[in-house]
Amino acid sequence: MMPKARILRTFLAVLLAPLAAYALAAASPKPMFDYRYSYENYRIWSDRPIPGEITAVLDDVTRRLRTSTLHQRETPVEIFFCNEPWRLWLYGRAFSTRLGGAADVWLTRQVFIRASDIPANRIHTPNGGPLADAAQRPLSYFIAHEITHNDVSRRFGRTVMLRYPEWLLEGYADYVGKAGDFDFEDNHALFTAGAGALDRDRSGLYREFHLKVAYLLDKKGWTLEQVFANPPDEEELDARLRAQRPHMYQFAPAVD
Repeated sequence: MMPKARILRTFLAVLLAPLAAYALAAASPKPMFDYRYSYENYRIWSDRPIPGEITAVLDDVTRRLRTSTLHQRETPVEIFFCNEPWRLWLYGRAFSTRLGGAADVWLTRQVFIRASDIPANRIHTPNGGPLADAAQRPLSYFIAHEITHNDVSRRFGRTVMLRYPEWLLEGYADYVGKAGDFDFEDNHALFTAGAGALDRDRSGLYREFHLKVAYLLDKKGWTLEQVFANPPDEEELDARLRAQRPHMYQFAPAVD
C-alpha cells in the first residue's frame, strides 16, 4: 500500500501542475502574439495585424495620461490586443471574456485589451451591442485606464488590490482615462437622485467611483498622495456627497 505521505505528494503535484502551467503561460504572453509594433514608449503585441492608425490611438492615450500625477512618460508600456476571446480569458487573469481590458499589477505590469476596431478607436463589446457611455470610453480610454492601474501599482505597491478600496482604484483609473470628459455637477445630481448610471452594481460603470475621486481631488483639494494615505470610508463619502450642494464647493476647505 502506498504511504499516506506519498499519496498526498502525488495529489498535490497533480493539483498544482495545471496551476504552474497557467502561471508560466500567463507570465510569458509574447510568444503567443505574432504581430508587434513600437511607437514612442509603447510596445504593442497583437494576434492580428496592427493598423497604422494605432499611433493616433496611442497619441490620445498619452493625452489622457497627462492628467495623472503618477505616470512617467519614459516608462515602457507593453500592451496586448486579445482579439481571440480565449486570449483575454487566459491573460486577463479574471477567467472572463467580458473584460474591456486588464492590467497585471502583480507581476508583469502588462496591459491586455479585448478585440478592438483600432482605426475607429473603439473596442468590440462582448455581445456586439452598443457600449455604454461610448463617447467617453473609446479604445484609448480603456488603454489609459489599465495603464493607470499599473502606475498606481508602481507607486503604492503590487498589492494595491488588497490594500485599497475598489472605489479609489477604479475611480482614479476612470478619472485619468476620461481626461476631464466628466461633468461633475451633472453626475453629482444623478448620484443624489439615485440614478442607475451612478450605481456601480446596477450599471457596471465606474461613474460613481469617478465622482468620489473627483470630489476629493478637484473639490476638496486633496492630493492623490493624501487620498491614498487616508482613503475616507465609502459610506461616509457617500453621505458627504449626498449632503453637499453645488454652491457649497467653492467654500469647502482645501483639506479635511
